[in-house]
Amino acid sequence: MGVLSSMYVATSGLNAMGTDMSVIGNNITNLNTVGFKQGRAVFANVYGQTMTGRSNTVNTSQPGSGVYVDAIQQEFTQGSVQASTNALDLAIQGNGFLTVRSKDGQKFYTRNGELALDKTGRIVDTSNRALQGYMNKNGRIQPVLSDILVPQTTVPPKATQNVFSRINLDAGMTEKLKEGREFEKSSNIFDSLGIQHLLTYKFIPTSVAGQWAFQATMDGASLTKGGGSISYPPLGRKTPKTLKGMVGLIQFDGNGNVKSVNYGGSPLKRDANGVVHALYQTTLADKAATPVSFDVVIPTKGQTIRPNRINGVTQQVLQLTQYNAPSSTVEETQDGHKSGDLNNLAIGRDGKIVGSFSNGVQKVLGVVAIASFNNPGGLASVGGNAYIESIASGVPNFGRPGQGGRGALLSNSLELSTTDLGRQMVDMITAERGYQASASIIATDNTILNTLLTRIG
Repeated sequence: MGVLSSMYVATSGLNAMGTDMSVIGNNITNLNTVGFKQGRAVFANVYGQTMTGRSNTVNTSQPGSGVYVDAIQQEFTQGSVQASTNALDLAIQGNGFLTVRSKDGQKFYTRNGELALDKTGRIVDTSNRALQGYMNKNGRIQPVLSDILVPQTTVPPKATQNVFSRINLDAGMTEKLKEGREFEKSSNIFDSLGIQHLLTYKFIPTSVAGQWAFQATMDGASLTKGGGSISYPPLGRKTPKTLKGMVGLIQFDGNGNVKSVNYGGSPLKRDANGVVHALYQTTLADKAATPVSFDVVIPTKGQTIRPNRINGVTQQVLQLTQYNAPSSTVEETQDGHKSGDLNNLAIGRDGKIVGSFSNGVQKVLGVVAIASFNNPGGLASVGGNAYIESIASGVPNFGRPGQGGRGALLSNSLELSTTDLGRQMVDMITAERGYQASASIIATDNTILNTLLTRIG
């Protein structure tokens, strides 16, 4: 190898160190870029030609032809997570990428979770690309990837279909035949227009041990179908008292469980589990379509009650006990609600987007998708903190956060740049020294050539 060849070898060093400085400069300038992954230059030596001449069977005679940058690798390590005040800001803790779609349909992959709502209700990134996920349609999460759209319309009202009440009636009122006040409990239920109604139950201890009478009313409305009549001996009185409408007599056993119920001739049906249902119908003043029919169930011990799925029917389950404790409602739930507007959004670690509405309803609107790649280092950077797939990366595998090796999502959070400033400063000094040394080789070769030319001259 001659002096001129040596100069070209040194020139390759200048080029390689210059590229390395570009990579280092890119890392440092993106120190505050959300989701940025620092890169590093990977060097490789140029094929070294074999010198002709004497054969050496122990060592080869290859002085080398210089260096080149073989690749610039992105280091997809986990960045630090910083809290933010935006509920839509997302950070991935673990592997994977958020997927966003541009208006022309192209998909991009990013770790930058700076997101917001646009005027149409889409969740978009800073380049107005729509976040991808699985939407909730008719109560089911769809398997097809699509833009995540937050509904801007009012959630319609839902008529109450199921009311559950767990109630204890004081055993001291009937077992000891003490004078006691009636126990009254009320439930707020909703019709199909979202109008609230008051469903009230009155429980009355009788002079028969373990026996209670009950009567139910709703906003004072009269029954148009069903209803019965019961008579019972009141405590401390000789004259029986009669109740009509949604009424019954409940008999408890010695363990405080419901033994039997007499609905006073109300229409009854028995379901597949042997549970008795008392059927009533009433008319609402607001002309709502539902609820107009009541299905009252007072199960005995061990009976299984199925939830009601029939529109226009409100099933009231009264789970009753009679223990020696003050009469009280232990638990109560109902599944109806009035109309409501979206108040708040929250995204869980599992990617579920939950909307909270002004009527107290919480609804899963969709699930954020996470894309994983067999070789994330093969992704092609297109700027704007985004990547596209390539032959080297392989095709994306979409799924929910926390599944299939994908990372979890952190809301109100952003992943910071992985640039290690201290390391970059050391790498910069090393690259500068390499550049300086390569330049010195060229200067030395130039001196040698000058000496040669002088001697010849």
